[in-house]
Amino acid sequence: MVRASGMVYAHASTYKAAHALLLFAELPAQQQNSAWGLSLLGRICFESGRYPEASQAFGASHRLAPYRLRDMDMYSTLLWHMKKEEALAQLAHTMVSIGRNWSPEAWIAVANCFSLDGEHTSAVKSLGRSIQLFKSAHGGTTIIPRSESGGISGLAYAHTLVGHESVASDDLDRAQQAFRTAIRIDPRHYNAWYGMGMVYLRLGKLDLAEYHFGRALALNSQNPLLLQSAGAVYEHRGDYHRALEVYGRVEALLHEGYSAGNDGGDSTNPSAAVDSNGTVVLGLQSHHAMNFVMFKRARVMVVLGRFAEAADILELLLQRCPREFNVPFLLGQTYAKLRRYREAAACLTRALDIAPENSQSVNEAFDALYQQSTEDEGSEDADQDEQQHEDDDDNNNNNNNDDAGRVVQARNMRYRSYPGDLGTPPSEFGPGGGVISPTSSSIGSPYFDSPSAYAQRRRGQAEWGHDWAAMNSADDRVDRALDFDT
Repeated sequence: MVRASGMVYAHASTYKAAHALLLFAELPAQQQNSAWGLSLLGRICFESGRYPEASQAFGASHRLAPYRLRDMDMYSTLLWHMKKEEALAQLAHTMVSIGRNWSPEAWIAVANCFSLDGEHTSAVKSLGRSIQLFKSAHGGTTIIPRSESGGISGLAYAHTLVGHESVASDDLDRAQQAFRTAIRIDPRHYNAWYGMGMVYLRLGKLDLAEYHFGRALALNSQNPLLLQSAGAVYEHRGDYHRALEVYGRVEALLHEGYSAGNDGGDSTNPSAAVDSNGTVVLGLQSHHAMNFVMFKRARVMVVLGRFAEAADILELLLQRCPREFNVPFLLGQTYAKLRRYREAAACLTRALDIAPENSQSVNEAFDALYQQSTEDEGSEDADQDEQQHEDDDDNNNNNNNDDAGRVVQARNMRYRSYPGDLGTPPSEFGPGGGVISPTSSSIGSPYFDSPSAYAQRRRGQAEWGHDWAAMNSADDRVDRALDFDT
């Protein structure tokens, strides 16, 4: 059992999550459900980007042995990532009470609390105290024996967090110094390599950013967030095809974990999820990570001119995260490229409702949309006039074929590609036989209300709540939306 536990720990320390989980499943149930086993499982899931499972495992370990502080600094960082402010504050309070201000892990948890509140200066001071305690435990030096793996990882981790807090404060010089110190202490600490890559990405040094992200991926190739950062480098460089390929790999990696977590397994025991082949499967992935990489894929597709594919992704994202401004804003511009003007106006109206502070950007998009739709309508009218002149000439030459000329005109107009196609058969004829404008509201949208109906409904809600500021804003939206719904 000792050998098996050591093998699990060795694979976890080298970030080989798949092998570590396979060996973890072979441990006795008593070992799996111990505080050490649950904490180790939390580390494995955390390092591979599986935050919900990591939170479940760390929480069970902390409830089982609240006086065990080892790895709880990592648990506090996990809660920071998941934005669980109340749980993080409670964890930090418990750790400080137990450690009596002498636990470096407790000070890391306190620093994460300050960071989540946006108090980065206080967070750096707390991390400085943690670093002092780590050093004092080893004679006041950063040279720690390799056997003290906890001291190495903890000290490097504290310096890495100092680097991230410095980045948040725009102090990139101190951030680089902190990340370099962490790498010098523990060259296997992928977080420090990742942090250096992010600094160089912000500085526009794409080659150095790619190098450091590559070093981080070489250490932890199973972390989708690291792979996504490498894709960001390609996107900044303008290599959109390669960026799209990398984002696809990230999404597949996240989706693989999502699918595995829904195939079966005991949700109450994070160590008991095993599929029919005996392979350990994982639970639900972070929806935020999946949504973000899907948005980045759609954005790259828009740049590459693959508007229909981008629209499909953004429509799905609109259902998954309906309160995210960037999704309807980009979807509206994508619909405009597809000449689906009415839906574009609905998306931009919704984006303005989500984030009124971005009204300038939305109004500029509305102006561009209105100009494009007007130009297309003028082009259509010119085409129809030209077609009418051709038909008149044909009628003059064939006085006995008046009805045939009308049939030819109707056939040509019917089979011309309709720019406002909303998934219905291509037709440009209204109920009375007239031509439907691309911005006409007589074609129903499968996704949205008409722009004016949506805006008027929002005004009614504001009036019912006596929210006069919202009413004035809604009046502007109604006026703007009516331009696209007449």
